[in-house]
Amino acid sequence: MRKIYLISNTKTADESVVNLSVSKIEFLKFELNLSDYDVLVATSKNAFNALKFNNIKAINLPVFAIANSCAAAAREFGFSEIYTGKNAHGDDFAREILPLLKGKKVLYLKGRDSASNFLEILQNGGVNIKAIIAYENVLNPCKMELKPPKNSILIFASPLNVKNFLSNFGWDESYQAISIGKVTAKELKFTEPIVSQSQDINACIALAKTLL
Repeated sequence: MRKIYLISNTKTADESVVNLSVSKIEFLKFELNLSDYDVLVATSKNAFNALKFNNIKAINLPVFAIANSCAAAAREFGFSEIYTGKNAHGDDFAREILPLLKGKKVLYLKGRDSASNFLEILQNGGVNIKAIIAYENVLNPCKMELKPPKNSILIFASPLNVKNFLSNFGWDESYQAISIGKVTAKELKFTEPIVSQSQDINACIALAKTLL
């Protein structure tokens, strides 16, 4: 029986899937006053974890969140006015919300290495946006006994997870890769990944199960 591995910082509760963490999040120190801004935009739930890390409390500030999981993290943190993006890919989300951000002072809490052109699209569209690097994804060194066996199905949740998987384990030609989106698929150009139609981990897992 082939095994399914989820290579992501987000774990699944699905017991038929092996969680494999090749990356870890480190939060960075920063100071800011949320009341200086009209809107907060977030492309990851780590934005809210970074606020928590820096002891910054939620205020009555509209939040534009890229996807359901990001919106849920915003709500859990204490924000109530939340716009959930219809597009879960960074570039598409930027184009979706660009008209809604015109004339507003926007705060964007981002990761150090962004795979999309989210910020550039908003800046080029004339949005007044302040970007703060709030967290970074770093390599989580793994023991070789954690390496997936031959013929495993590997779900990659981000381009950095691809890079860090390769740093830890290299690649076996028998692996089947599933990519959560188009940007991650580009990082898997050395193989032929199947790209999920939905940028959602559960959708990727459902897709992987059709290959068993």
